[in-house]
Amino acid sequence: MPPLVLANYFVWYDLDSWDDCNISAGDRPLQPYSSDDPAAIARHVQMALGVGIDGFTVQWIAPGERTDRNFATLLAQSQGTDFRSTVVFQRHFWPGTNPTQANTVEAIRYVLERYGSHPNFLRLEGRPVLFFTDVGRVPRSGGSAVAAWAAIREQVDPARGSWWIAEGLDAGFLSVFDGLWVYNVTHATSPNDYVKATRWAANVRAWEQRTGQPKLWVATLMPGSDDARASCRQDVRLAAPPRVRAREDGAFYRATLAAALASQPDLLWINSFNEWVEGTYIEPGRLYGDFYLRLTRELVAAFKSGR
Repeated sequence: MPPLVLANYFVWYDLDSWDDCNISAGDRPLQPYSSDDPAAIARHVQMALGVGIDGFTVQWIAPGERTDRNFATLLAQSQGTDFRSTVVFQRHFWPGTNPTQANTVEAIRYVLERYGSHPNFLRLEGRPVLFFTDVGRVPRSGGSAVAAWAAIREQVDPARGSWWIAEGLDAGFLSVFDGLWVYNVTHATSPNDYVKATRWAANVRAWEQRTGQPKLWVATLMPGSDDARASCRQDVRLAAPPRVRAREDGAFYRATLAAALASQPDLLWINSFNEWVEGTYIEPGRLYGDFYLRLTRELVAAFKSGR
């Protein structure tokens, strides 16, 4: 695999979002924006390209919904560049949308058919790539989550013409998915989870060696985390203690990269470009200026040079 770097990207902000009670540490971007503004998306693409990021993974909810429309805008604003993006699929669990196995199948088909051949959609070895989060929350018919996904994939992609990457540590999902990645590598009860990256990667490699099926390990790095203010509003996340991990002037970001490199990943995933509620953003803001964007350039270069 080429040494690609992806960054988690959110496309559901409004101009008045930056005054909300749940924005991490009361910070805000240097240039507040609406995610519906094509110029803002174009600016973010250029920022990312400028530091060596190869594409975004967009938190995507459903066909025709706001995140879908803005994902289409992202692809349009990326044309003429090598920036290639994909979705983090969430149709199977999003509250208020009546998720079922049937509309999950429909939504995956929609993404692949509408976007899979777009020149700026992420492809590896000619196959479109999809990320899936919260795979344990899939609608099921009395069986396991793995069985539910097996039934879904058999309907959508029985010939394995695309890469499906699941979020989490349960290697059992590799019987259906083509790789694993971990969304958060720091938690309130385990702030240094990132040091386990090599162990997590070994589970993927062991499955690959045992079955002879190619599997991808996507390693995660983060600049820090602070969602202490998030509880002021209800959201889609499962209940968990506040996760506050100091950035330490970039030391934590560097440490997560070192752990990621030690795991010999196929791809690198940054959490995040602009998650302003969980406080993992590298987008320039009032508290840190553009320090973390500039540091990202250094860390990405280290990954791509093989150091």
